[in-house]
Amino acid sequence: MYTIREAATRTGLTEPVLRAWERRYGIVEPARTAGGYRLYDEAAIRRLRSMRRLIGDGWSASAAAAAIIAGTDPPGADVEMPGGDVEPPVDSEPRSLVDQLVDAAGALDSVRIEAVLDEMFAAGTYERVVDDHVLPALRALGDAWLAGRVAVAGEHVASYAVTRRLAASFQASGTGRDRSRPVLVGMPPGARHELGGLIFATALRRQGIPVLYLGADLPLDDWIAAVQRTDPKAVVIGAVMAADTEAAMSVGAGLRAAYPGVLIAFGGGAAPEPDRSEVLLGQTVRLPADVSAAVGVLDAALTPSAHRPTA
Repeated sequence: MYTIREAATRTGLTEPVLRAWERRYGIVEPARTAGGYRLYDEAAIRRLRSMRRLIGDGWSASAAAAAIIAGTDPPGADVEMPGGDVEPPVDSEPRSLVDQLVDAAGALDSVRIEAVLDEMFAAGTYERVVDDHVLPALRALGDAWLAGRVAVAGEHVASYAVTRRLAASFQASGTGRDRSRPVLVGMPPGARHELGGLIFATALRRQGIPVLYLGADLPLDDWIAAVQRTDPKAVVIGAVMAADTEAAMSVGAGLRAAYPGVLIAFGGGAAPEPDRSEVLLGQTVRLPADVSAAVGVLDAALTPSAHRPTA
């Protein structure tokens, strides 16, 4: 059994990356000492080495973890690797805008980050830009950070640059046709990755649907109070990380108990599957990953009669 420091040495990964891979992907489940310290066995060390090898071969962190957990990862030499960052695969083709943004974030090159974002946001309509470039870039930044190719500072610089662009798009998208009954969009308690929610809120406003954007980490009591104050057409609860799923379900259940008639939509990569009976009644929907498709699904669910929340 190895401590986290020994595991980091034997795998060539940093301790923050080991914790992040455990939390985000469940790639290992280390034992704990009586004092709560992690202990890694040989099987865990092999899994971590395999994941690093696959990432070095060009796999995304999420795909590598899924393959290892399923036991479908291709075999490779199990060697003790020295410390240091995992180098990105060599690519003879021109670097995509997503790759360029990750490279700029890794170099802490804010000028280049802004230049790449200029190219991204000039590549088409808002909906195509976010689906084809922005959302893949955010996922790639997260994977690069987990793999040790981008430091926390670089991920923050790039993410905040994206946030500023999205906030400007939100402001420029108008207030909607009927501001009396908005759609509430936000994240459940503990969920802090809100850019997907902001992207979707902006897309709704661009279709003339009024939105009240509630942001990240919103407690259940505040969700309930917002529904009471605004009488919304629908409530959209985002869930990006695996840890957000249960929190999103709790918010949905709390809102359903307080307001049985409110239309609830779950969105994001970790969005929970709604209760089938509620889906059949048109009370709950799960939004697809594609932004344009998600807007269409929610818009279709918003009937004139309208899921008015009744206590």
